[in-house]
Amino acid sequence: MKTLYEPAVAHQHAPPTGQVLKGQYAGAYRSDKGKIKGLLLQAGEHEYTVKLPKYLRPMLVRELTPGEFVQVWAYPEDDRWRAINVLPLPACEAEALQQQWEAFLPPPSSPIKAQPKRLCIEVCTKGKCYKQGGKQIHSALQDAVEADPNLSHISIKGTGCMKACKHGPNLRLPNGRMLHSPTPAEALSQVKPYP
Repeated sequence: MKTLYEPAVAHQHAPPTGQVLKGQYAGAYRSDKGKIKGLLLQAGEHEYTVKLPKYLRPMLVRELTPGEFVQVWAYPEDDRWRAINVLPLPACEAEALQQQWEAFLPPPSSPIKAQPKRLCIEVCTKGKCYKQGGKQIHSALQDAVEADPNLSHISIKGTGCMKACKHGPNLRLPNGRMLHSPTPAEALSQVKPYP
């Protein structure tokens, strides 16, 4: 026997509507523990957080480099997107997309000052790294960023284990490169070059 609620319940479970997002791979999106969960997709002035299924995550490390143009078939879910597939964008489409974005940028003489891209430096604050100086490095970087308004676009984040405990303390730069056993002064020198 059918009830009045059956159509509504069936309608709620309809498959999500997907769409193709096109842009540049800006880097890996990581969990609070430092595990790769997806990618950051830069599309003009917008940056999308896209969660990937587990079988696609290794591709980020092996096949993609930051700045590479990709197309992502995804659907919206809460505050991020959930990907179904990721493919490289053909060169002719990538070039056309780049020109389209440049057409919407203000001219160089415009008084509008472009905001620097948000960057995050991750410092391992767990176990051995914490005991070998991770806490001091995290504090030194955090103090430097808070003291200098020109570094307001940089955030310092304590993370879980980065799986390099023997070489700790460890930190990961915005470009994905890891530094092993830096002194607080060496870590601070990594903050300055970022625009």
